[in-house]
Amino acid sequence: MTENKPKPEVIPPTGIRFQLACLNDSYVVGRMAFLTKLSKLILPAGHWGGIDRSAGNQDPEQTSKPPLYLTFDDGPHPNTTPYLIELLEAAGVKGTFFLIGENVERYPDLVKQLHDAGHVIANHSYGHKFMPALKTSTIEREIVKMNDSVAAITEGAPTLFRPPYGLMDKRVAACLREQEMTAVYWGSASEDWLLPGADSVVRRVMRNMRPGLLIVLHEGALLKNQTVTAAKEIMFRSRDLGYQMQKVEVPA
Repeated sequence: MTENKPKPEVIPPTGIRFQLACLNDSYVVGRMAFLTKLSKLILPAGHWGGIDRSAGNQDPEQTSKPPLYLTFDDGPHPNTTPYLIELLEAAGVKGTFFLIGENVERYPDLVKQLHDAGHVIANHSYGHKFMPALKTSTIEREIVKMNDSVAAITEGAPTLFRPPYGLMDKRVAACLREQEMTAVYWGSASEDWLLPGADSVVRRVMRNMRPGLLIVLHEGALLKNQTVTAAKEIMFRSRDLGYQMQKVEVPA
């Protein structure tokens, strides 16, 4: 007769450093929640996530679970993109990658890998400039040149646009309409670009967890371990909570 051994008790992290980190996480989450509410009032119309209940062509297995949208900004980059492709493939997840045009031209093979893997390739401008400070002609060039860079590789231009730094004005919105594109904003921005560590990124995202959440993570030279580790943990935790990761698809 086998003896049923009790499972070891999971002891949560303690200590002053952990407590300070949690306090900082709470501050970041609260500040970003305030900025998000304010941004929804003053920024041009765009996609803030949520659930599209009108889409009748979705996979029934996906519609039975509340969706989450895993998005990545600032790629492609060799320190992050190949590892994210491998991670998402193993998890059976499709992501949405908001790429910078300069990086697209620098790493075309990575763009092709993203496209071939079935991920959404979206526009994050050509040079990641602060759009409201640009001339109208430069705004148009930032958007169109990025689209052309992608189309040269994938034979299809992006239809989604996320403004650098999350901010855009009416001139950007007008350009997007001309290009038949949709602005996509954010739902959970963990300030991962400040390198708080994967644990903090995960805690900040999980505190915001809700159906239809647009999760924003960043790519880059210094972000490999943090972004890949955080993405993996967020996927596993959200799946345990009954969520389904989906790529961003905005109805026309």
